[in-house]
Amino acid sequence: MKLTLLLVAAFSIGVHAAGKAQQVSLSVQNASIKETLMVLGKQIPYRFLYNEEQLKKAGKVTIAVSNKPLLEVLDQVLTQKQLGYKLHNHTITILANTKDQDSNPKIPQEVEVGGTVRDSVDVLPGVSVFVKGAPGKGATTNSNGQYRLRIPADAILVFRSIGYADQEVPVNGQSVIDITLHAIASRLDEVVVVGYGTQKKGDLTGSISSLSADDLTKGGAVNNVAQAIQGRASGVVVTQNSKAPGGSMSIRIRGSNSISSSNEPLYVIDGFPSNNGVNINPDDVESMEILKDASATAIYGSRGANGVVMITTKRGKAGEGSLLYSGYVGSQKAINPYHLLDGKAYMNLANDLYKEISGQEGIENGAYTQSQLNSDVNTDWVKEATQTALVQNHNLQFRGGSEKTKVLASAGYFDQDGILKTTDFKRISGRINLDQTINDYIKAGVTVFGQRENSNYQVYDGNILNSNVLYGVLTYDPTVPLYDAEGNFGRPPGGIGDNPVANLLARQNDVQKDKINGNMYLEIKPMEGLTARFNAGTELLHDQLGTYLSKNSYQGSIDNGVASRSDYNLTHNLLDMYVTYNKDIDKHHFDVMGGYSYEKFINDNKGIDVYGFSTDLYGYNNLGAAATISGVNSYKSENMLISFFGRINYSFDNKYLFTATVRRDGSSRFGADHKWGTFPSGSFAWKVINEPFMQHQQWLTDLKLRLGYGRTGNERIGNYASYGLMSNANYTYDGSTNSSGTYLNSSSPANSTLKWESTDQYNAGVDLAFLNDRVAVTMDAYYKKTNDLLVKLNLPYYTGYSSGQSNVGSVSNKGFEFAVSTKNLTGAFTWDTKLNFAVNHNKVLSLGGESDIFLTSAKPMGTVSEEAYAVIREGEPLGSLFGYQYIGVIQQGETYAAQPNSKAGDLSLRMLMAMVLLILPIVPLSAQLTRNLHTG
Repeated sequence: MKLTLLLVAAFSIGVHAAGKAQQVSLSVQNASIKETLMVLGKQIPYRFLYNEEQLKKAGKVTIAVSNKPLLEVLDQVLTQKQLGYKLHNHTITILANTKDQDSNPKIPQEVEVGGTVRDSVDVLPGVSVFVKGAPGKGATTNSNGQYRLRIPADAILVFRSIGYADQEVPVNGQSVIDITLHAIASRLDEVVVVGYGTQKKGDLTGSISSLSADDLTKGGAVNNVAQAIQGRASGVVVTQNSKAPGGSMSIRIRGSNSISSSNEPLYVIDGFPSNNGVNINPDDVESMEILKDASATAIYGSRGANGVVMITTKRGKAGEGSLLYSGYVGSQKAINPYHLLDGKAYMNLANDLYKEISGQEGIENGAYTQSQLNSDVNTDWVKEATQTALVQNHNLQFRGGSEKTKVLASAGYFDQDGILKTTDFKRISGRINLDQTINDYIKAGVTVFGQRENSNYQVYDGNILNSNVLYGVLTYDPTVPLYDAEGNFGRPPGGIGDNPVANLLARQNDVQKDKINGNMYLEIKPMEGLTARFNAGTELLHDQLGTYLSKNSYQGSIDNGVASRSDYNLTHNLLDMYVTYNKDIDKHHFDVMGGYSYEKFINDNKGIDVYGFSTDLYGYNNLGAAATISGVNSYKSENMLISFFGRINYSFDNKYLFTATVRRDGSSRFGADHKWGTFPSGSFAWKVINEPFMQHQQWLTDLKLRLGYGRTGNERIGNYASYGLMSNANYTYDGSTNSSGTYLNSSSPANSTLKWESTDQYNAGVDLAFLNDRVAVTMDAYYKKTNDLLVKLNLPYYTGYSSGQSNVGSVSNKGFEFAVSTKNLTGAFTWDTKLNFAVNHNKVLSLGGESDIFLTSAKPMGTVSEEAYAVIREGEPLGSLFGYQYIGVIQQGETYAAQPNSKAGDLSLRMLMAMVLLILPIVPLSAQLTRNLHTG
């Protein structure tokens, strides 16, 4: 039997006073029973249950009544068709005949019900209150959380509001029903860190990606936070510049903006801005927010153009102290080594290529003699230079305290050997975070962090003679033995240069980097809603580099050992203070912040190069033992940044959100005419989910639209780029004696108009969540244009200068970002998945009239000049790769002017400056998928 349950929303209801029967009106002509019941259903808070086949057999109905009791109308419609009905609760069941019909059915009495809805804090406006089974029969609480409606006395009331659990209450004739709703834990209530404050995720108007501690430490071995965020945030591309252990990392947020300035983001660690935040221990991090659009980053003004990475480290918690250890030990090896030519195949190929040289056609064994071809030397340089390497990471963390005193102390050790022999990276770090609540109005805290990094590094650029070890491993002659008959490192015929293993074993390249950061804060709350915060801190960096080239190496044997030492020091002092005030007035919420910041940077470095040692025993530790000092250098510089900043957050009825920020920066780095710059932003968000028309749907738990605009800058240039600089020189008056002196550097003329690069960015986004936050989606589209690019321009000779720094040119980035996260399983066993996708199109709009700027890479051979493999060109992405375009094969008797020395059979190529080539954009597209499984 097929039963159909007809559910109808009561859009219009005719009622009499309490105690009277339900009144209805009905006018149909030649209508089916089903159509007639649907017309009735729109007037009453009841549902019909019937057999559809029985209704079809009953035929048509014609009736016209006005304001008649419901039971009377049902009798007229059904009894003439030999149908009956029963009424139970809110269901009217249509029967096959009248025998089973209730003799005296009663329509439930109606009552007027009212009350107040609140949560654990205050009354709740905008709560939907309706009759279960008839969501159209209901009301919405007013600004005081009150409601009132007339419903059947035996109805069940449903109270529903976004972010709260539904509650169902039987009326049972009551006239007053007060309810307290309980909030559901939601991702929208998560607090995220923004510049100089925090906000709920649901109140954000800008584009921000948030990562938790679990996000950073799950899914593989990582030694810094840059590796930890790789693949976890849309629009964020992370690359490792050097493949060495502990190699430097680069982060690009929504593409590259600058040609000659830095494209790295600003890091803010526990409120302390730093350019060195990428290398901290990931296990110390509590959360990370990546500010991507200008409406979010403009609060950092002249340093916000490349995005901002906000890092919050773990703090102590009240309660019983906990001691936690985490760690791993593993190994690494090259899983897909190159398959290179063996010695004999290498020699045969070299002899064949020799015949291609003009004038050497037909010469046999021109490169390798027959006796060399008979040699059995076959050195696999990849095998000889690599190893299976150990990697280990250990972290110990204490966390505890009382309600007033909270402390966190941690220590970490990371050790990674490289798969190239003698290369490694070690880091030991420690942290103490202390928070003290002094009284109800004052809170203070301190953060002390220190770490030391040690590594034996190798150079991976330049030519072979300059120790490009990896290139040497891949290209070196396999006919050269690792060691010669006398036990010295093998060398090619002629004895010039070192083999790749000699470059690894005969060189010391030791780096030690120390970092100490101390930061303290004082927070005062003199009155409700008002908070003043003072921050002061210092960051100290000390890098030491020591190198030694032993006498066993080629160059070391010529100079009797070559050594160098260099020291680099940075002192960064910070003082900032800001005041925050928030206030609620009816449906209006205000959050106002204003502050001041002062930063000073002091750089100091020195170095010395020597050669001529009697022994290799000293290494680089006794430079006084050297016979000759080949170079000495020292340098000191300072720069300051002074800022005033402010932000206003305003929301109306938790539906319409507005944010405006402005920052005024003054930097000593820029010309006298442009010491100061202003960086404003504004953004708007509409919480569509909180509109009344969204309260009755259940599939969406979040829907928010965002729009934003902002201007940011990039001030990371040399400290004295706007000044005319002097350089050291040696000069002679008599042609035989040299004297030291200084001269005006021809490549650094004074420029009082030099200013920061500025980036204007527009952003539009939407946030969606489904199925009680089990699925969350974020989409953003953006366009940003960087103007006043800092470019070194060639100057006419009559100026007396060869080149100078100027503000010319522009670059654009536009793209789309998509991210989705799902909670596939929750409970004791959890499984979540995150997918993000981004596309960015970068384009050089102008170079200020300059021609192409060519970039250089490693020399392909140790004996030829560098060649350009990348170019900056108007109309193309920054750093585009290029190559020659194949045209065809030169035929017998054919000449090709672009390749005058070519002969028949050679390839003809389209030359670089004639008709260019193939241009490839750098990282235009990225997509990542992460999945986490957890039991507990």
